[in-house]
Amino acid sequence: MQTEGKTDPDRKSLLNLAEVSILLDSYEDIFSDFDPSEYKERVVSDDFIAQVRKFTRRKSAEKMSLKLMMPLAQRNELTEKVIIRRLHSHFRNAYQRAITDIRQTNLRAMILCIIGIVMIFIATYFSLLMPVKPHLHFIIALFEPGGWFFIWTGLDHLLFSSKDAKRDKSFYSKMMKSEISFIAY
Repeated sequence: MQTEGKTDPDRKSLLNLAEVSILLDSYEDIFSDFDPSEYKERVVSDDFIAQVRKFTRRKSAEKMSLKLMMPLAQRNELTEKVIIRRLHSHFRNAYQRAITDIRQTNLRAMILCIIGIVMIFIATYFSLLMPVKPHLHFIIALFEPGGWFFIWTGLDHLLFSSKDAKRDKSFYSKMMKSEISFIAY
């Protein structure tokens, strides 16, 4: 079904754009209460990010449109431009941190797996020498379960621990490309 004036590409672009609206009492709602800096440097509030994350979680679109609703009497166009730049900067920096976290977690996981494999090879080597030297039972008893522990811990990090960082990466990827605007209510 095609609506009047809307073509299929228009409809697809609308489906790929999810709008999130957040009601604000003032610009201060966006930023941390503990940071007295100017808006262009100020730390974005964890509560604000949590609310944006909660609203965007329900949206599955590739691109987000974040509408910040402010009382008409309190709006200032110059301040809003600074805040929009600050929010995009925050989202970009958080995206880069998430990528770094994923890389560090994956590197740590690979190192743990390699250590585990080396320990199992050492245990195997000593088990081949066991008939000759019975005192090597201690090394085998130490290295074999230790090797498996390192392998399983590495795989756990690789498969499950980076899940939160991947979720953050996805969220911040959407938000750094998002269209942010202020509207009056």
